[in-house]
Amino acid sequence: MKKTLLWLILLGLLTGGCTSAPEIIHANATGGVIEQLSELTVDPPGLVHDNTDLVSGSGNCAECHSGLQAEASACLSCHPDWDDDSINDISFDTLWRASMMAHSARDPYFQASVSAETSLFPERNGEIAEECARCHMPLAHFDATANHEPPLILEQGYLNPANELHDLAMDGVSCNLCHQIERQNFGQTESFSGHYVIDTEHRSFGKRVSYGPLPISPGYAELMQLAVGYRPVPSGHSDDSELCGTCHNLYTPYMDGTGEFIGEYPEQTVHLEWQNSIHAQDSCAECHMPLLENAKISSLSKDMQSYMRLHTFSGANSFMLNILKANAQQTGLTAEDIHMDGAIGRIHAQLTTDENTEIKLGDLFLRDETLLVELIVSNDNGHKRPTGFPSRRMWIHFWMTDADGVVFFESGRVDQQGFIQGNDNDLDPALYEPHYQMIDSPDQVQIYEAILHNTDNQVTTTLLRAAGYLKDNRLLPAGFPVNDPPPDIAPKGAALEDEDFVARKDTINYLIDLNGHPGPYQIQAELLYQTIGYRWAENLRQYGTTESVQFFQYYDQADLTPILLAATRAVFQ
Repeated sequence: MKKTLLWLILLGLLTGGCTSAPEIIHANATGGVIEQLSELTVDPPGLVHDNTDLVSGSGNCAECHSGLQAEASACLSCHPDWDDDSINDISFDTLWRASMMAHSARDPYFQASVSAETSLFPERNGEIAEECARCHMPLAHFDATANHEPPLILEQGYLNPANELHDLAMDGVSCNLCHQIERQNFGQTESFSGHYVIDTEHRSFGKRVSYGPLPISPGYAELMQLAVGYRPVPSGHSDDSELCGTCHNLYTPYMDGTGEFIGEYPEQTVHLEWQNSIHAQDSCAECHMPLLENAKISSLSKDMQSYMRLHTFSGANSFMLNILKANAQQTGLTAEDIHMDGAIGRIHAQLTTDENTEIKLGDLFLRDETLLVELIVSNDNGHKRPTGFPSRRMWIHFWMTDADGVVFFESGRVDQQGFIQGNDNDLDPALYEPHYQMIDSPDQVQIYEAILHNTDNQVTTTLLRAAGYLKDNRLLPAGFPVNDPPPDIAPKGAALEDEDFVARKDTINYLIDLNGHPGPYQIQAELLYQTIGYRWAENLRQYGTTESVQFFQYYDQADLTPILLAATRAVFQ
């Protein structure tokens, strides 16, 4: 690697490229304030520079794709309110290393979940590692399986620093994974659940291929090939949403009560949901990797590309990014605080924008002393909301106060432990809160979530026992085929009987007894979101594995306040 660095420095001098580290400045989450990078509260370790004949760590890519800056005015879709004269660090590694893609292996909730499932089913250790490592530790998994070695996560596996593939595993979903994926089987069922295709034949240095959407001049292509052993090949498939779908359609095998695998269920179907929405005319990257025009993609290059994709990968898991940031040294975080803050801010901005989710009051009807309040919740995401891992939930916190300021009706209040008052599932792991068309009692809560069941039709959060869904009333995207949905992404439970639960929105009524409470009345409603619902965390406490104990050391110190997505209020005389 030292030879590579010397070679790059020499070429940088010869081509007029960057020969010294540029002064880096960063924008805050909203882009309105530009801050000078000062002393770090955490000294982040370097990125992974490990190599095998099949994969390469992110640090090797960052040698040429770091130190990139762009005029903020060039940003097309990520921060339209930036000042024209401001400068932003848009280095591939700077943005990526603060994302959950970079931390897919370091995520302590992922590690705790893997260890819990393994402790329940130790005889299935191999199957669990195979299923989980494909997308959470893909470089290590690919290298191992291509060399006919079984994947292993726990004990002497990839989480163990002594394992020769440990560093590559902890590199998460890094550059060399996505940019090596071939177009084969895209969009087909056999590509799902991490069954992407990567070449295993060409192993000699300089013979590997790295796909990207942009044309590269022969000189720079040769430079990359000589420096890191990968030949850049322009191909539009690296921008295809079907590439994302290889991991973001996840089917998990499940067992019956005797421990036998008898089928699989759709654990996560983000791509399929997008495919069945009006947003399928665009790509996943439009929201999660915004476009930047007129940018350099290499610190050695003098050429401006017509566009590039910002490697922000903003999703909906700011909760885990906050945990990682707060425990940076313990988790081996490679991002700086200021970069983590930027990533967290981008997620919050994306979650709370009016274009994504809205809650508003509809009609009000008063008869005698009874008030009917209509609430409308809308979803303009390209997929269900929430989507992804079934621990995520969104709910309505609704309350009314009288003329004396007394709260006389409240549904969906949450405490400091993330416990939703009145939610049957938080109270009892065997129960769950149904989908409602009308709420007339404070112990009823409208929660948009997925509830799994096992082969005995019991509520479960154990993935290897989950056989399907008792409830799935997550808000549907616009254009969703409600009348004839694909079975794997169809709503489940009482939402099927709700004529007001349609593509893009849900309408729900609250029936309130006003007797004994003088007006005027204030009506307030919030739409709240959690990445890890209370039950999905608490069910892990019982296992006492090294990884679950470590997770709760972080979790119990974390701020469990849910994210406020949207709110509405009105006064009723």
